[in-house]
Amino acid sequence: MKRNKIIIIISAVLGALIVLFALPGLLAGAGRKTGSPLPKGNIEIPAERTIQYKNVSQVQEEIIDYWSKGKVTDWVNGEKVNLENPRTVLGCLLAGKRVEEINRYLLKQNSTGNEGSRWLLNPKGGYDFNAMAFTPVLFLFDDKPELLYPETKKHLVNNILTIEGAGFTRYVPYTRIQDSENHILMAESSRYLKNQWIWNEGNHSSEFNNVTNGVERGLKDFLQEIYQYGMYEFNSEPYLGYSFSALLNLDAFAEGDIKILARKILDQQNWLYALGSYKFKHFPPYRRLFAKTFKKGIDSDYHTAMMKVWVSFYNDTIKLDASRGIHHALWAAIMPYRPSDKVIEWTLKKPDHYFVKIGHGYNSCPEIYSGDKSYLLSAGGANQGRRSMIMSRPTVLFLDDDARLLEETFHAYGPGENFINWNNTGVYEDFSCTKGMVHIPAGKQPVLSSDEWQIFNISEAVFLAVYSKKELGLMVIVRAPTAKEALEAIVTGNPDKELYPTQFKHPNGNFIEYDLDSPKNKWVIKSVNNKPVNRQFDRWPLLDGNIEW
Repeated sequence: MKRNKIIIIISAVLGALIVLFALPGLLAGAGRKTGSPLPKGNIEIPAERTIQYKNVSQVQEEIIDYWSKGKVTDWVNGEKVNLENPRTVLGCLLAGKRVEEINRYLLKQNSTGNEGSRWLLNPKGGYDFNAMAFTPVLFLFDDKPELLYPETKKHLVNNILTIEGAGFTRYVPYTRIQDSENHILMAESSRYLKNQWIWNEGNHSSEFNNVTNGVERGLKDFLQEIYQYGMYEFNSEPYLGYSFSALLNLDAFAEGDIKILARKILDQQNWLYALGSYKFKHFPPYRRLFAKTFKKGIDSDYHTAMMKVWVSFYNDTIKLDASRGIHHALWAAIMPYRPSDKVIEWTLKKPDHYFVKIGHGYNSCPEIYSGDKSYLLSAGGANQGRRSMIMSRPTVLFLDDDARLLEETFHAYGPGENFINWNNTGVYEDFSCTKGMVHIPAGKQPVLSSDEWQIFNISEAVFLAVYSKKELGLMVIVRAPTAKEALEAIVTGNPDKELYPTQFKHPNGNFIEYDLDSPKNKWVIKSVNNKPVNRQFDRWPLLDGNIEW
């Protein structure tokens, strides 16, 4: 009996230890998995800036006005702070409204927690969301005592911006598991910037010396890793907006290499957006937040909201709505960062026909795009298992129309309805194939139907050919003088429909072979013009393809 009790006690202790070490991995272990830096690829990240942006825009003013009318609520120790609070503070001070109220409010508030993901041993985690968001209050109004009163600034530094000193870390608190990318960026950018501010104010204690306390080295290494590996939480809904806000803080307020690296990452990610979007329609696969289904809006992610703000500084006459991500759009509205010339050019108008593959590395999936001035084919990706946190999406055709929801687009996916089972990487130049039917949006009528093909007009001398069966969907972009000639070119090159599930001769000359049952870690496309392609997409370069500048 005594022996059994000892065994039970030991088992309980071991079980508790297993839970303690497993919980962070289950609840917060969203850090980068082991991999290798991405090869460079054959497409450069453009950084040239000659555009003379305006200092203000209507979109910017609307965003600041919105937040200047927001509510502020008192904080409760140990509970997460309402994320609207710091944005309302910023909106009011930027607009010069409710200044007395906001200063009184800030003087009543104190830090409610710690940085890093929340879990059993870090129940007050997640405060980095607020430290990052309140950091601009210090820097933007440091020399404006009429807006941020001296006693309020002192309280902000001592009791609200509490992530400081030595101790850069990538890890979930009390573990050796790497924390998620957005948590690290928010916490460590806040630490770096507060240390920098205190040091520049004349407090030269060693704990605030970013050069010697390990913070600069750790942050620099982490930013360099993001730049070389690509963002782990790529296109994330909702976390990309928080990561971008932290990077915009660093670009605006940091010094030296940290500032330079933050800008390089922003330039890189904005270039990928420019290539992967069409007139602010953007529906790529993404990592985090893993869900049972995906949102159906094709123009409402946080990256799009930020890009709309930046474009408004370039051309304030374009009608833009950034309300979907207005809490992140605020950072684009108030920070000095502006995209490079090519990003603006390609976001607004695709100058030429192009095909690109974007690699995201180990345990991930790629983005694949084929586009031109009047359309963009956007591949949907493939989930790599639940722990990969990859959200696969349909392959979508964006057109120059008013579509705002997935159902308003031509799109295809399969097999079945469960995105975990899909491999929607079957996109090549002006061509897509999926193991499922093509959805034709209501109101879209073919100009010609024959031989089970439907031909739709896209623009002058550019047509979409759709072939749709239960387990085979083809979308083919064809350039021809007429719809009849487009259909004839397809039928002549592909007389045997029995071969459609495995191969297609495109009227543009490409002979494409594919495997609709490809394993989810391989590109559906097998060969082009009888030459095998590199299907192992977790080893693809960050950016590769055919593009004319």
